[in-house]
Amino acid sequence: MPSYTMKDPDHGVEHDIMCSIAEMEEKKNQGWVMVFSPPKNNLIGHTGDIISHTSDGWKDVLKKIKDKSPGSNIEI
Repeated sequence: MPSYTMKDPDHGVEHDIMCSIAEMEEKKNQGWVMVFSPPKNNLIGHTGDIISHTSDGWKDVLKKIKDKSPGSNIEI
């Protein structure tokens, strides 16, 4: 059964609740609010810009596109 973090409308306290989706929707209709937070074990999956992590083949494709598209602002 899924777990949801929801805020109690009467006291403003957050609770971790294990319930079905239907039960969660019922609580939302009663005024409870969903609380979203990042995962506790948040790992960095990417650093730097996209271009520095691409293969030379992809960079060649970008060069061909840029050559055939005058005035384009494609970064290579």
